[in-house]
Amino acid sequence: MEKTFEFAENVVGFLINEEIDQKKIEEILSEIKDRLENVSPICLYIEDESDEGISLGGFLKAVKFHFSHSEDLYKMAIVTDDKLFKKSMDVKDFIVPADVKSFEKKERMKAMNWVMI
Repeated sequence: MEKTFEFAENVVGFLINEEIDQKKIEEILSEIKDRLENVSPICLYIEDESDEGISLGGFLKAVKFHFSHSEDLYKMAIVTDDKLFKKSMDVKDFIVPADVKSFEKKERMKAMNWVMI
């Protein structure tokens, strides 16, 4: 289960307490699509509370979404202590147009500030 919140109309946050597999990413993407009906581009804050990271299937589904919505996503702040998840987001930054930056959990305030600017 994830919790959602917003900093501003164009900044949406997700706190996720389980592995981000294909099913979970579909739920997240559905909420993002709903937001995009009202405002675009948006910024995302995603915090991996469980440190279970993202599955390969979830990662590929997210990349596909980002390519099809390249103009709709401006920034993504990923907060996790899972090293593999952080590395996958660093790679993602090279292949999707949105500005993607990963942060450790102890840097969550820095991540929130970065995604709002």
